[in-house]
Amino acid sequence: MAIKSFTHKGLKNFFYHGKSAGLNPNHTNKLGFILDAIEASHNPDDLKALYQNKFDAKKGSGKGVYSIEVNGNWRITFQIESEGAILLDYVDYHGKQIKAK
Repeated sequence: MAIKSFTHKGLKNFFYHGKSAGLNPNHTNKLGFILDAIEASHNPDDLKALYQNKFDAKKGSGKGVYSIEVNGNWRITFQIESEGAILLDYVDYHGKQIKAK
């Protein structure tokens, strides 16, 4: 699925230009692999098979939001709309309630 939009400006800049400003430098290698996996996947089941317990589909008010663990509390979150990943964000999950937009 194509990556169609980003919420996190640093993640967008990293994806398109390889610049890591605004990202934890210890996460950039893993972020690169995760973004490539999202771009190459055809549906969430592909990502679930690849990331297993590090992949999560939110429920309740977050229904429709998917997340992949980067490290510790850090996640990439996104939604899927017409064959593409949208609203990709890089967030510290700790204590936050994730809602679909």
